[in-house]
Amino acid sequence: MKQTEEDRRFAKRFAEALLPHVTAERNKGKSLNQIAARLGVTAAGLQKQLGGGTPSIRTVALAHARYGVVIPYEGIDVSRAVYAKKKGKREPGEERQLVLPFEITAPTASTELVLKLLPHGARRYRLQLTVGISR
Repeated sequence: MKQTEEDRRFAKRFAEALLPHVTAERNKGKSLNQIAARLGVTAAGLQKQLGGGTPSIRTVALAHARYGVVIPYEGIDVSRAVYAKKKGKREPGEERQLVLPFEITAPTASTELVLKLLPHGARRYRLQLTVGISR
């Protein structure tokens, strides 16, 4: 998929928002490897993102969870959509469920869509989408 101008603007804003947090962590004596690991990337990957490289959805979600970094994409406020809200107080160490709003549509009634949720490891699943078009 080709990177759009909005993608590049988002990556730049993300880097600008993340940099103060990385700097603060470095000032506390943490290595770049340690900081990168908290964001699910390598030190080289973190440096690339701080230089304006496009972060993964996982990195964006972890930056939000660890540092409260929220960057709108095309005016979408992801802070409200990233995590499902639970009633009650959160327990220490409790994992949060990442919620990504998306929609799958078929162009015509003659299109067959098959969705499967397949195990992909411990507590991990892969969504498989098969599209068949009748001719």
